[in-house]
Amino acid sequence: MKKAGNWIKENGFVLAVAAIVILYVASPLGNARLHTGDDFSYHLLRIENIKEGLLNGQFPVRIGPLFLNHRGYASSLFYPELFLYIPAVFRLLGLTIEASYKLFALLMIIGCFAVSYLCGKGITKNKNSALIVAVIFSACQYHIANLYVRGAVGEAQAFVFFPMVVYGIYDLIYGDFRKPWVMGLGFWGLMFSHSISLAIALCTAAVICLFHFKTVVLNGKKMGKLALTAVLTLLCSIGYWLPMIEQLLSNTFYFSRPWTTVTDNAVGLIQIFGAGYYDYTYNFDTMILLMCLLFFLLPKAQKGDPERKRIRWFYLCGLGLLFVATRYFPWPLLQPVLNNIQFPWRFYAIAALFLAFAIALTIQSKWAGRYGREAVLAVLCLMVIGGNSYFEKANIDYVKVEEDAFTEDNCWYTFQIVQKEWLPENIDLSLFESDPVREVLTDEEISLPYREEEKMSVIFDYSGGEGWCDVPVIWYKGYTAHYMNGTEVIPLEVDNKGYNGYVRVYFDETMTGGTVIVQYTGTRLQKASLAVNVLAAAGVLGWGACCWRRKKKA
Repeated sequence: MKKAGNWIKENGFVLAVAAIVILYVASPLGNARLHTGDDFSYHLLRIENIKEGLLNGQFPVRIGPLFLNHRGYASSLFYPELFLYIPAVFRLLGLTIEASYKLFALLMIIGCFAVSYLCGKGITKNKNSALIVAVIFSACQYHIANLYVRGAVGEAQAFVFFPMVVYGIYDLIYGDFRKPWVMGLGFWGLMFSHSISLAIALCTAAVICLFHFKTVVLNGKKMGKLALTAVLTLLCSIGYWLPMIEQLLSNTFYFSRPWTTVTDNAVGLIQIFGAGYYDYTYNFDTMILLMCLLFFLLPKAQKGDPERKRIRWFYLCGLGLLFVATRYFPWPLLQPVLNNIQFPWRFYAIAALFLAFAIALTIQSKWAGRYGREAVLAVLCLMVIGGNSYFEKANIDYVKVEEDAFTEDNCWYTFQIVQKEWLPENIDLSLFESDPVREVLTDEEISLPYREEEKMSVIFDYSGGEGWCDVPVIWYKGYTAHYMNGTEVIPLEVDNKGYNGYVRVYFDETMTGGTVIVQYTGTRLQKASLAVNVLAAAGVLGWGACCWRRKKKA
C-alpha cells in the first residue's frame, strides 16, 4: 500500500495530465446519444455480427450472420476484427450497443495515450517530454476526426500501435535494436486493427531503412533481428492474413474495382495548413505546425551534435510524411501499386507522431530542464485550443441507436457495408436491397421451405428430382453441403453459380427424399493457420516470460 502511494505521489502530474487529455478527447462520448460518422454504421454492424456469430456457435466468427438480411458477408475474413471482440463481449454481457461502443472507444483513447507516453519515455528518457508526445498525438485533429467524424474505428485502433512502430524504427536506427519486440508488437497490432494503416507503417519503415542503408541493411546483427521479428510477427498473425489470401485467390471481389484513386484525393499545401478550409479530409493540425517553429529557437549547435541530429531526423520524417499526403508527391507513378491506400491524408497519423517527438525533443533541449511541467501545460493548452476549433467546425452528428436496429424489421441497416469491397464481383447488391425475401430455389423454379440453425447453416427437405438448388447465402470458400437420408450422410458439390452469387448445391439423380444442410464450416487452411497462430503466440509469450525472469534474477 505504501509503495502504491509513493508511486502515485511520484507520478501525480503524469496521471493528472493523462486524465485531462483522456477526458477531453473522450468528451463527445458523454452525449446521451451516439456520434455518427462516414463509416460508423458499418463498424457497429461488424460488432453486432461478431456478437451474433458467437451466439450461434461460430468461433472465430468468419461469416457475419446479420449482414445483408442474413445472407452473410465475410467481413471477418478480410477486415481485421480481433479487437472488436471486446465490444462484442460487452454486448454479450448485456450492455447496449451504444454503451459497448462508447466503452471500447474510451479504451482506445486510454490505450493511445498510455502507449504514446511509454514509447515517448523510451525515446526521450524524460517524463515531461513523454507527456508532450502523448498529449500531441492523443489530441491531434486526425485522431479526433477518426473517432467522431469519419467513424474510422480501424484507424482509431491503429493510433494505439503507431507509437510502437516509431519507437521500433528509432531503436533500429539510433540504438542497437535491443527491443525488437516493441516493433513486432506494433506491426502485429496494426495487422489486427487496420490493413491500410499497416501498409502505411510498412512503407514508412521500408523507406527510412533504405535512407539508412549502411546503418540497417549492411548491419548483419540488426538485419538478423529484423528478419526474426518479421517472421514471428507473421506467424503470430497468420490466422488472419493467410485465410484472407485464400479467399482473394478463390474469387473476384469488388475490392478489385477501385472506387477512388490516391491521385484524386491528394491534398494541396493550403489544405495542410488549414488556411480557412475546415474539412477533416484535407487539413492537418495547425497547432502542431505552429509548434514545429520552435526548432528555429534552438541555439546553434556544434557540427555532428547527436541530440540535434535526432531532433532534425524526427522533423524530416514528419514533414516528409506530410509531403507524401500532397499532390506534389508522385502519386500517378505509385498509384498502380499503392492505390489501396485510397486517401494520402491517412499519412497524417504517423506524420503527427513523428512531429510530436520532434517538438518534445526540441522543448526538452531548450526548456525541459527548468520549465518541464510548464512546457507540458503550454502544449496541452495549445492542443485544447486547436481541438476546440476543430470540434466547433466538425459539426459532429449524434443519433439514437435502438436495440432493434439489426432485426429483420429494420433489415435495411444490415446493408450498410460502405463500398462493398468484400462482396463477390458477380453480385448485384441492388437486387437484394430491393427484394429482401430469401428463398431456396430449385432448377425448376420451385421455392422450398427452409430453416436456419447455428453457424450460418440452412436446412431444408429435399424430395428428389431436382438437379440443383440455390440456397440464400452468399458463397465464400468454406461453404459445404451434406445430404442426409436416415443414417447416410453424403457430401454434395457446391459452387458460386447460384442466383446473384448464392451457394448452388448439386444433387445426384439417384437421391430421393432426405434433408440437406448447407453450412459454413471453413477451410482446412483456416483451421491450420489458426492453430499455427495460437501455438506461435503461446511460444512467443513463453519465451518473453523466460527472458523477463532471467533479466529480473540478474
